[in-house]
Amino acid sequence: MDSYPLFRLGEIFKIARGGSPRPINDYLTDSEDGLNWIMIGDTKGESKYITRTKKKIRKEGLAKSRMVYPGDFLLTNSMSFGRPYIMSTEGCIHDGWLVLSPKDDKSINTDFFYYLLGSDYIYRKFCQLAPGTTVKNLNIDLVKSVKVPLPPIYEQKRITNILSKADNLRKMRQESIQKLDELSQSIFLEMFGDPIKNSKHFPVGTIADLVKSTQYGTSQKAGPVGEYPILRMGNITYCGKFDLSDLKYIDLDEKSQQKYLASHGDLLFNRTNSRELVGKTAVYYGEKPMAYAGYLVKITPNKNSVPEFISALLNSRHGKSTLKNMAKNIVGMANINAKEVQTIKTIIPPLDLQNQFRTRLEKLREFEEKLLSSKEYMDQLFNSLMQKAFRGELEFNDQASSGVIPCQTSYFLNKISQESLLKP
Repeated sequence: MDSYPLFRLGEIFKIARGGSPRPINDYLTDSEDGLNWIMIGDTKGESKYITRTKKKIRKEGLAKSRMVYPGDFLLTNSMSFGRPYIMSTEGCIHDGWLVLSPKDDKSINTDFFYYLLGSDYIYRKFCQLAPGTTVKNLNIDLVKSVKVPLPPIYEQKRITNILSKADNLRKMRQESIQKLDELSQSIFLEMFGDPIKNSKHFPVGTIADLVKSTQYGTSQKAGPVGEYPILRMGNITYCGKFDLSDLKYIDLDEKSQQKYLASHGDLLFNRTNSRELVGKTAVYYGEKPMAYAGYLVKITPNKNSVPEFISALLNSRHGKSTLKNMAKNIVGMANINAKEVQTIKTIIPPLDLQNQFRTRLEKLREFEEKLLSSKEYMDQLFNSLMQKAFRGELEFNDQASSGVIPCQTSYFLNKISQESLLKP
């Protein structure tokens, strides 16, 4: 990062922290003239923009919060820690956000700083300076102190042009992975039809007719070290998979291992969460057993079913709607116990048809693993390209601005392009 002059972020941006009027529920409003209330949930996957909010607050809440505007950067204070977003609307932010407002718009290319703030270089700087061991938090002084390269504005634009091309190719791979999630539900509907409308084709019963037993997870407190990683409600995704990027650990004695370990092929159900997310279900395919927390329930199918069918049923549009409607609010969270889940009405297809469904999903998983491996390689290439760009190691010529790729970067872009078109 030595080829460009270095400036502290505090020299480039006005940096401030959000605030929250409390109790927040007293300030929420459905009025059209309310102020947008920006939450982490308003971000969409890999999107770099925040375009709209689900909630609004009364104008009186502004005195205890902070207003942000289009073109401002928001950094997550904790949670996903330092993840940048660009505002394309205005609204108020709570204290889980830091806002970076450019001091001089003419010297700043928004997309360039989006890539820079989201780079591994900046993330490592934040991690080195942020207090805390297991939970990192950003503060204003910390962010102000971080030094970053500041190329001339024309080079910022050229760098952005290259990174955008590479980033778009990466997104092609991500979109392919997302389409597999949609395909699994399409296969379910193709083979079994709508669980309600298609009930004439199969016997009808309840989830209890498909289940041998249920087991609640452990209430033992998890920490940064332990013999077993533990699955929590956040590790089950909305589309019925496991995200193992954020794990904690526990120790279990021999008796507890028999109760609280999930093995390959076990079905886990999220019994407590927000009303929108309660009921997330996924089959665990890991090679090594993992513990599961008390907000999860392990469901063991009986001889009439396979876990993939139950998981797909509960993750279907009908299943999600049913679970959302039957959930009860307990201390601000939606809750469904194991007995209630078993009362849900369902078709009971023949076991051989369910096994055919399982086989088709297995092929999808194999295909997805190849796509994920390809995406990981693309991400590595992209990070290498960013490092070179921010160090000033990319050569530019007059053709760059016209869309012709500089020779020095063609290797990276060609490799990423090949991976994005890869058909495993």
